[in-house]
Parts: sequence; structure tokens; C-alpha cells
Amino acid sequence: MDMFTDLVYNVTLYTMDNCEFCEKAKNLLHSKEQYVINEINITDNLSERSHVKETLGSTVPQIIIEGRHIGGYEELQGYFNQWK
Repeated sequence: MDMFTDLVYNVTLYTMDNCEFCEKAKNLLHSKEQYVINEINITDNLSERSHVKETLGSTVPQIIIEGRHIGGYEELQGYFNQWK
């Protein structure tokens, strides 16, 4: 049995309604079996939106994997491409 088979990666995904790149990020993450997504929709939560903007970035999605801020959708693609 491969020692990496049982690894699970926790993902925090900050999203907003009607966000094309949020949907693309979710689809990409769902295609990876070992990634568990905790989606936080900040559309109607102004205080959370303000916190995300101040600490992570002004656009969505904002993606954190195992405590490491990845960035948005394009950065997520780069994150996965580095393992090819």
C-alpha cells in the first residue's frame, strides 16, 4: 500500500455567488480525491468579506490548503501543475 494513499488535505475555499473562477476552483478541487473542501461563501457576510480582503486578497476565490495560502484559481492550477 502506498504511504500517500491515506493522506487527506483540508482546503478552505472563500467564494462568492456567481463567480466563474470560484466554480472552476471547486471543480478542480473536486477532481482531486484527497482534498476535503470547506467552502465559505462570503457574498452576504460583509465582515468576513472584509477580513478576507485584508488578510488574503481582494478577489475570490481565495484558497488555503493545509494552512498555506495558495491564492486564487490560477495559483491553484500552478499548485497542482508543480506536482506533474
